Amino acid sequence: MPRTALEFRHLEAFRAIMRSGTVTGAGALLGVSQPAISRLLAQTETIAGFPLFERVRGRLVPTASAQALHEETERIFTGVEELAALAQRLRLGAPRRVVIASLPTVTLAVLPEAVAAWRAAGRAETLSIHSRTAGGVIGLVASRQADLGITISAPTIPGLRSSLLLRSRAWCVLPQGHRLARKAVVRAADLQGEAFIALSREEGRQGLVEAALRDSGAQPVEAVECRMTTGAVAMVAAGCGITIADSLAVATFLGRGIVLRPFEPVVSFDYRLIWPEAVRDGFGRAALAQRIRETARAVRDRVAAHVAGA
Repeated sequence: MPRTALEFRHLEAFRAIMRSGTVTGAGALLGVSQPAISRLLAQTETIAGFPLFERVRGRLVPTASAQALHEETERIFTGVEELAALAQRLRLGAPRRVVIASLPTVTLAVLPEAVAAWRAAGRAETLSIHSRTAGGVIGLVASRQADLGITISAPTIPGLRSSLLLRSRAWCVLPQGHRLARKAVVRAADLQGEAFIALSREEGRQGLVEAALRDSGAQPVEAVECRMTTGAVAMVAAGCGITIADSLAVATFLGRGIVLRPFEPVVSFDYRLIWPEAVRDGFGRAALAQRIRETARAVRDRVAAHVAGA
């Protein structure tokens, strides 16, 4: 009887190919033969009804459909791994593990200090931090694979609750020695013709920047698009151009080759906490959220004080 649904072994082989880029590599990862992986791939494409890979110079290049399928596959495997870890903790009587899904910017700038404060308060729970894009954060929380999420401008989604974590003003981020660093305030019109590091369009950050530029008529030259905002700031420090980034994104780069100036018109990014609705709070969610919120505000204030004292 022909198979009509993907089975776990199909997803396992598909995931291994995505990770290794070759059938041979996938076989090595899973400890099975190359012909077995090839058969599973053929079955997967037949059942799915569309091609997953194109062969380019001996490697398998995933199609757009494969990329979308892989994102969901990773969520499934994350869930399986979480179940295995939970079973082990229950077997050993270990404390509960709290999973936080966070934007990389927040993971770098806020969570280390917030987690340290949480641990210092005597909490026994283990924290597991998963850094993802905004969509990935929402996906993990919506599927209840994360207890708490930190994202940007979260849409209203059934089954999720949210609250404002921080409204963070964006700065014009310049490499040291840039001509605009002489200005007390950088205005949108000043960016005309400047090499620009664009932010994530998927998360809506770049859309807010472009809205601020629109009325000025300024047209910076997009040199790079960097979805991770801290990456965009690193590009500025390396001299690739300028960008518009908020306090959380620049916090770990203070004194490391960048200059911050107030930007007008004001652009602000809203960070939000999200969590599953109707799920019992067994770890003190409100207390953890408050630690994160207090730390985020402290980071924002430190950056503002740095700019004022520069």
